[in-house]
Amino acid sequence: MPVLLKAQPVKQFRYSAPWRVSTLWKDRVQQFLFIAPTSFYLVVLTLFPFIYSVYLSLHKVRLTTLHRKLFVGLQNYVNLFHDGVFMEALRNTALLIIASLILEILIGFVMAKVFYEIRRIRWVNGLRSVYLMPVMLTPLSVGVTFGYILNPTLGIMNYLLQCIGLSPVAWLGEPTTAQISILMINVWQWSPFMMLLILAGLTSIPQNIYEAAEVDGAKWHHIVRFVEIPSVRSIIMLGAILRIIDMLRFFDVVYVATRGGPANATMLVTLYAYQEDFQYFDVGQGSAAAVLILIISIVVTTFAVRFMRSIEYEQA
Repeated sequence: MPVLLKAQPVKQFRYSAPWRVSTLWKDRVQQFLFIAPTSFYLVVLTLFPFIYSVYLSLHKVRLTTLHRKLFVGLQNYVNLFHDGVFMEALRNTALLIIASLILEILIGFVMAKVFYEIRRIRWVNGLRSVYLMPVMLTPLSVGVTFGYILNPTLGIMNYLLQCIGLSPVAWLGEPTTAQISILMINVWQWSPFMMLLILAGLTSIPQNIYEAAEVDGAKWHHIVRFVEIPSVRSIIMLGAILRIIDMLRFFDVVYVATRGGPANATMLVTLYAYQEDFQYFDVGQGSAAAVLILIISIVVTTFAVRFMRSIEYEQA
């Protein structure tokens, strides 16, 4: 008779508790090592300077005697709103942001429409790259370059005006012309950025929508108004948020070109904070201005993001 062998139960392999603890510990160590560089960067270069700025803004302190601090509470913030130079800087910053956004959105939309219409031309990619070159330049080099271009005696701009029989202009020497010059420099450098965002939005519109509009007999301005603008509205809002944040810390071009003059016509809040800190050595006042810039950025960004989400909700 055949001998029947009794099947032995298969023993399942189980990890031992010490091995599991050791593996879990190694995973946690690896996770910590991965996030440690970023955490160190945030703490040392972002969080600590912010906390220290808030701390200094609550004290009366000079840059030359940082060890001697007098706690004054919110007095530095109160002094800001009683300082005529700061209020003028705040007004100049607001006007620069509003005017720059309007011009950048208009120019960006027009140029995006142009590049969208010629997108099938062979050399359009090279032309688009050339148009984006101002964005790649550092603001410091832009300020130095336009400082030479707009020089009243040696600049090429006045030379071109004289060639066509016009009198030279003090581009950076008069309050109104200086404000317009700073505005045009800012728009020249950053309108390609807005164009790139809007162009991405235009290329994402399905072609069947254009075909349906053409079949219905819609003109080009109807397509722009009822098809393209509603489709890229959220993208324009995103670009506006990014530009507002960037212009609230706009500093380099003004510092190199005008130093806030003439007669504080181009004084901005960032330049005001810099002067209070490193020219007048009033670190408490300068820190209060810097903290106020951050608060304004957070408030404006929060409302803008909520508005953008409401737009996306309406489109959905």
